[in-house]
Amino acid sequence: MRPLYLLRHGPTEAGAQGAPLGRRDLPVAPAGQERWPRVKAHLLGLGLGRVLTSDLARARDHARDLGLPVLILPDLAEQDFGRWDGLPWAQNPDAEAFFQKPAELAPPGGESFVHCARRALGAFREGMAGEEPVLVLAHGGPLRAILAHLLGIPAARALDLDWRPFGLSRVDLVDLDRGVLRFHNREMD
Repeated sequence: MRPLYLLRHGPTEAGAQGAPLGRRDLPVAPAGQERWPRVKAHLLGLGLGRVLTSDLARARDHARDLGLPVLILPDLAEQDFGRWDGLPWAQNPDAEAFFQKPAELAPPGGESFVHCARRALGAFREGMAGEEPVLVLAHGGPLRAILAHLLGIPAARALDLDWRPFGLSRVDLVDLDRGVLRFHNREMD
């Protein structure tokens, strides 16, 4: 079985305010930048062969900084929250209705989680050639979709998986449709 590591990008200022970031291309907050050297050292000790990442700066920049081969896959970007990108949930009058069916409903001008999951899984499959250990350094939505798929969890329940900034998970792949979860959402420092 081949190890697959899944890492959520570091914290952002908007995320700390309880806002979905979606496609907003924000950098990791200063506190996350301070933690990055310790996270990086841990990752480099895992024997990774390459990194798959999205084209958004909060994931891409740290992926490139690892000094490993990087494949940038735009379909690993976070769910598009449309007009809700950057709007704190507490200030969104439609949030309560949305959370009744968060996997199926699409925010105005955005996409549903089910759509995000489909494109993220396509990107994951595209990037998984070879046999070396791989790190997917991406966003909460796509990472939840990949992990749920590998564990046979329905997309509607994938959103029940907590994933902190810089939270690391490991799955030993049986194949691209099944894996064994070794740990989830582990902090590295």
